[in-house]
Amino acid sequence: MAFAALGLWAVATPAAAQSTPVPGVYAEWTEAKDREEDAQPREFSLINYFFTRVSVTNQVGDPAGLRGVALGPIGSPVGSAVSVEGGRSAYFVEQRWIPVIEYSPFFVDGLASFRAQFEVDFLWGRSANTIGQNEGGGFNADQVNIQTKNVNVAIYPTRNPSQLTLLVGTQPVYDSVYDPTRTPLSELTRTGYKLAFLGSDATGLSIFSSYKGHARLSLMPLGSAQSDRATRNDPRLKYIWLAMADYVYPVRPATNVGVSVWYLNDNTKGDAYAFEGLVKSGPSSSGLPGFTGTARFDITRPKGNVFWVGAHFNHNIDFKLGRLGASGFVMYNGGKYTSDDPDNSPIDELSISGLSANLEFMYQWGRGPGDVLTLEGMFTTGDDNVNDDRYTGAFTLNEYGLPGAVWFNHKMLILFPFTSTVNNYTGAVTDISNQGFGLRTGIATAAWDVIPNKLNLKLGAGLANAGATPPRWDPAVRRGRFIGAEVNAELRYHIRYLMTVGLHGGYLFRGSFYDGATTVKSDPWAAFTTFTWYAF
Repeated sequence: MAFAALGLWAVATPAAAQSTPVPGVYAEWTEAKDREEDAQPREFSLINYFFTRVSVTNQVGDPAGLRGVALGPIGSPVGSAVSVEGGRSAYFVEQRWIPVIEYSPFFVDGLASFRAQFEVDFLWGRSANTIGQNEGGGFNADQVNIQTKNVNVAIYPTRNPSQLTLLVGTQPVYDSVYDPTRTPLSELTRTGYKLAFLGSDATGLSIFSSYKGHARLSLMPLGSAQSDRATRNDPRLKYIWLAMADYVYPVRPATNVGVSVWYLNDNTKGDAYAFEGLVKSGPSSSGLPGFTGTARFDITRPKGNVFWVGAHFNHNIDFKLGRLGASGFVMYNGGKYTSDDPDNSPIDELSISGLSANLEFMYQWGRGPGDVLTLEGMFTTGDDNVNDDRYTGAFTLNEYGLPGAVWFNHKMLILFPFTSTVNNYTGAVTDISNQGFGLRTGIATAAWDVIPNKLNLKLGAGLANAGATPPRWDPAVRRGRFIGAEVNAELRYHIRYLMTVGLHGGYLFRGSFYDGATTVKSDPWAAFTTFTWYAF
């Protein structure tokens, strides 16, 4: 009704009628106007992202295995083997540079754009004069250290990216319906499934449409292996395929409801790699759970499929229509894997059935954009015995990636990993399945724009519990379900537009989940300083 009233007002007002273009002759109207002051459209654009972080913490992980990277849940005896001991602390400095190049030549007349995105990560003081990734900050620092993030072509058949986009090539792949090449990351992490199930890069084909609602279709080969080359003289590549279909309907302004159906088919029989030559992927991987915090399954050479069916919503997450916002999702995952070598596999078949749910409320209490209170909960079902033939927990793409899912929206620093990072992504819970034992967590934050748009202070608290009783670390010590409670504080100062420096600190009161653990002997704590600059 408001739009109809504005239209009637324009027709009834002579001045408005003279300055408003008549439908059908918009191009002629714009050409007739004086546009000499407008900036000329650019064929080539470059976006630079630079980030550096200094960390001091008593969480000590081993960065040697993955060339400068430390991942995984606190207390895990494998993976990066993150330990916590009183009186022992570690410090390190890491930095990242990501250039995003976009080329949209005039001669294609808005039909296509080419994008390339690379990543250069350094852990200060690690490695020099060699070839690798994630390192190269040592003396001389003459190291080839470029990782391919995205190289793709976007085709716009209607010459309107918001109507239809065909994205071909290596691209961001998230569990959100929105085109990642034209959507801010902050929106992707607050909509859909908040990167809790899928958040990485892959090569394939995606179709995005916002013609009536928002829709996404994707087909991605996530991995491949010659799994039968040695045993059956079959050199063919076997693939891990992921197909995704998502749709979101705006039921009213700033209120969206969406549904999703995804399907993963894996014929690699456990021979594909999440880290080439070192860490295999899939449900039979013995190394990946220690780095990503997923469940470890006792099946050999599995092949099978997993499907996800979910629904989500968000309302007024940018506070454009009031002070109250909300978002959430529910997701069911099911499927089955069968061993190709049942004689040598502890279990012949693995069935999967798990449920996850999330709900967040936000309230803008003050005048500044950062004056926000939040309350969020995450729930996932758990499994008392992840070694049997039935798994009843959440199943994320962390079973295939290193990592493959990164829940960014939790606002914690230790209970869940601090997401402003480069090479170190450690915390008590690094996957929403919580190593298959399930998760019940509540998180509350209060933020204040001390100086609006300039200086922001945030205080946070969160606690988490496992849904199932985990096996004992020590046979003589009973292990509980309470993971711990965190308190944290963050202070961010915006030096200039998109240039921010931050101070961050957190302390985790560990719970009975770590009773009997030989590598977690003290409460984890951490302090960070960060510098971030987006340059256009």
